[in-house]
Amino acid sequence: MTQATSGTAAPAETLHRVGSLADLQSGQSMRASINGTKIAVFMVEGCPTATAGRCPHAQGPLHEGEVDGTILTCPWHGWTFDLHTGACDEDESLTLQRYETVVQGDDIMVRL
Repeated sequence: MTQATSGTAAPAETLHRVGSLADLQSGQSMRASINGTKIAVFMVEGCPTATAGRCPHAQGPLHEGEVDGTILTCPWHGWTFDLHTGACDEDESLTLQRYETVVQGDDIMVRL
């Protein structure tokens, strides 16, 4: 797991490195932890997309889920989330937290 932490408290909404673009382009998802917040990162339509690392339904590990187009399927119960909006098909009251991503060279950065 990639750890994106520093020894001092980070200001609100700081960019944190979570991995390399080359690794993500190989088709694998990534997981990271930023100051205790679990993050999952996927390549969606050629762009890195970062979400909460756990499913809002039952806390399943989303980095183990499958992505088909823009739809992420949780590996535990098969619930699906739109990676552009965070919307859940099975329960419209649930939304998957998404985070801004920035690519700097080969580094994938997440704003948190």
